[in-house]
Amino acid sequence: MQQQAVSRRTILGGIGATAIIGAAGAQSAASDWQAGAPPEWATVLAKARAEGQVTVAAFAALAEPMAAAFKRDTGIELNFLGGGTSQQSARLEAEARAKNLTIDILIGGGRELRPMMRDGMLEPVAPQLMLPGVAPKNFREGKLKWMDNSSQFLLQGAEYVFGWLLVNKDMVDPAAIKSWRDLLDPKYHGKIASDDLRTPGPGQGSSAWIYNVFGIDYIKALFVDQAVTFTSDNRLLVENVARGITPIVFGAIQAQVERFRHEGFTNLAVVLPEDAPGYLTGGFSVLKEAKGVPHPNAATVFINWYMSRPGQEMYEAVMLETSRRTDIHTGLPDYLVPRDGVKYYEAYNEEVYFSRDAVVKLVSEALGNR
Repeated sequence: MQQQAVSRRTILGGIGATAIIGAAGAQSAASDWQAGAPPEWATVLAKARAEGQVTVAAFAALAEPMAAAFKRDTGIELNFLGGGTSQQSARLEAEARAKNLTIDILIGGGRELRPMMRDGMLEPVAPQLMLPGVAPKNFREGKLKWMDNSSQFLLQGAEYVFGWLLVNKDMVDPAAIKSWRDLLDPKYHGKIASDDLRTPGPGQGSSAWIYNVFGIDYIKALFVDQAVTFTSDNRLLVENVARGITPIVFGAIQAQVERFRHEGFTNLAVVLPEDAPGYLTGGFSVLKEAKGVPHPNAATVFINWYMSRPGQEMYEAVMLETSRRTDIHTGLPDYLVPRDGVKYYEAYNEEVYFSRDAVVKLVSEALGNR
């Protein structure tokens, strides 16, 4: 329970970043993440320590806890590069094309599938997984999850359920929404808001899933005919539900939901309609490395650490994204955790990614001048 509280505080504005390092680290220290390492690991680790540092670009909330935990476990300095994931990806590609890399590891989404992987600019990650602790048996379904079909380049650390609805249960009975088609009831006309589908973000990603499940006619019936309002401010989206301004929202993110719950809003309920109970996404957890990084041995050490128990404990607790490891339990809300026996739509693979632009175009056209 202590670790659950720490994880909530960390994502809710960076409070308790030091506490999470202690809480997660104390648990991890009991089981050495390097246990059973092959002889060549000692050579890689020694060379990494001689390099002295590794530069990682990732979601900004990870900066302090990731740097401190990695230094604690390896003795190697982690230089953290924050910023938007699209900007980080563009920078990595530009540096790789100029053969002047400053970023050793990038953790984010799947933008590097195209053009970096296509153009042969990524270093294979799979051969660098050296430790028994990061073997497939430690992960769900006994396998590692990759975004690329070759299972070499884009390694996914987390996988959680997204696409749910958030309702103010003082205004709407959560049990009354059993199907996505229940949202088409005239009584909900003008009472639904959404993260903006027309710009990259959680609303756009979730609408692509809705399109793939229910088709373009449903997109029009829900977002156009029901007069759904849009905003790109996810905090405002959730606040309006919490304060009773909007009864139902689509595309809210868990960090904001848990922020307002933490502040005492007990009227927030997450709804997963039975006919499409969310989809699986890797969030910001996908690790990749460009060819020719400045600290190759430290990058290898980081890859193994990130996928190990202490690395994934830190990531899950900070990001509220369910790790794919089976030995991580930081107390995440149930609505984020994939349920056994449920067949979810999977959004993080090459097929879905490469069809995304066409789907987004169709959805945008369906919205017309909204």
